Amino acid sequence: MQRRHFLASLAAAAEARSQSQSSPNVLLLIYDKCRADALGCYGRAEAQTPNLDQLAASGVRFERAYTPQALCGPARASMLTGLYPHAHGVRRNVYPMATGRVNTNFPEPIADPFRDPRFRLWDNFVYHLNNAGYATGCVGKWHLGPANPGFFDTFKAFNSQLRHWVGEPHRSAYRPDVETDEGIRFIEANAGRPWFLYQSYYAPHEPLDPPKEWATKFAGQEHADYHATVGNLDWNTGRILETLRRKNLLDNTLILFTADHGRTWIDRPGSAESIAMSYEEVARVPLIVRYPARMPKGKVWRSGVDLASVAPTILDACGVSRGLGLLTDSFAPDLHAASLLQTVAGSDAWGQPVILQNIPQRAIDGSLFDERAIRTARHKLILRKYDLRPEFRPGELYDMEADPGESANLYSKQPELVADLASQLETWARQTRDETAIELARFAQFRRR
Repeated sequence: MQRRHFLASLAAAAEARSQSQSSPNVLLLIYDKCRADALGCYGRAEAQTPNLDQLAASGVRFERAYTPQALCGPARASMLTGLYPHAHGVRRNVYPMATGRVNTNFPEPIADPFRDPRFRLWDNFVYHLNNAGYATGCVGKWHLGPANPGFFDTFKAFNSQLRHWVGEPHRSAYRPDVETDEGIRFIEANAGRPWFLYQSYYAPHEPLDPPKEWATKFAGQEHADYHATVGNLDWNTGRILETLRRKNLLDNTLILFTADHGRTWIDRPGSAESIAMSYEEVARVPLIVRYPARMPKGKVWRSGVDLASVAPTILDACGVSRGLGLLTDSFAPDLHAASLLQTVAGSDAWGQPVILQNIPQRAIDGSLFDERAIRTARHKLILRKYDLRPEFRPGELYDMEADPGESANLYSKQPELVADLASQLETWARQTRDETAIELARFAQFRRR
């Protein structure tokens, strides 16, 4: 009976999609290791990002968007599933070969996380879109395994760590340019049906080596190669947007642009590669969403959101249920974020806090740790579960209005505020079954008594 119901529902959904021209296409654009303040629309005067700036002007720019965990694999798994890393299980980066160089990589080879019982990834929006009749494509960096998990019709992607040049640097094709060509081919081949494209660039992740014409434009600037790379990615983004205009698809395409995490330019505790931290320059990411049918034009959203909202936003826009497929709504866990289409229909006064998770790349004082942070409109509380004597490791509390650089730790000076924020963290943790967050929050409240 259940099988007949599933097949009937799937057939009906596919027929409805084929008959309806209003079903939106979906373009998810991801840059790797891209700070929010690398873009002109986020305030960088020297940036050359006209295409992303125009995208923001015609859609919604989220001023305070955060990644659930500032690491490639966990962040991408959260975008895919709508769950935080403690729930989907990808707390470290996966590779098909043994790699334990830093604490944030699984030390053992993981050939396919979708078929590994430690991870819960199959209840994801791409799987449901594909079952509902969408053409699905993945181009560029995937970092959730080296092969097609089975729900992409087109898979021109890699796990991670491919060089930015296809062959010899500056004498071969620049990989982001090639990946853009592939994305354009996918759009053109599927222009007559609803499609989803995961267009993901490894840049501006190191090793940075932008084409000379872009490096020249930024010569003399601080972090010139980084910003030159972002400029090239913006140009390639413009090529994709122009394809959508040319095919008359732009206004019927939900476009989401973001990054899996940012990066820091200063020495921060726990990081070996300027990532994997809860500080703003790493955890805060750019997020721009354009969909004229349901999103306002030129809106700047001031309150906090997180990248777990990507999955519910896409399913909401496409009218696709998580019950279409091998999983049912009753079996699937509640998603950890709301659709941004629903969010922007309300007030942008900061209501619910944003939660951050982290595993460090290197130890502090000889001890590794798991970390949780809570970000409200004004404050951020960071709590760490150390392997050694946590009673000697107080947390961190910052006034984000007075101290946006997070340099003055107020943890020992405002015990009542610490207890209040820890209580809010515990409430979220109990709703999402994050046992580590519960433990950390209760410990912080106990210490303040």
